Amino acid sequence: MADYDVVGVSEEIASKVRRSGKSPGYGHPVHSEVASRYGPCRLCLRDFRIGVDRRLLFTYDPFFGLEPYPLPGPVFIHESECTPPGTTVFPRICGSTS
Repeated sequence: MADYDVVGVSEEIASKVRRSGKSPGYGHPVHSEVASRYGPCRLCLRDFRIGVDRRLLFTYDPFFGLEPYPLPGPVFIHESECTPPGTTVFPRICGSTS
């Protein structure tokens, strides 16, 4: 099995989004909601607790400036501050079978 690094969005990007209420690079408004489906926060990489955690949805292009064409996509992060995992391995609670 090949090794690879899992890298979430930076704390700087998450702070900017939380502070401004706008997506970086695009200026689209951020959408806030209570998590209604599963999936990980793109900063701390932990699953949202459905019906409990508030999350922010915004447009983000992690390859901005590296690719000739825009590659934006939807990103969810916790509405309140969270902490990156400190490792490049998915936390076990994200469905890891190993």
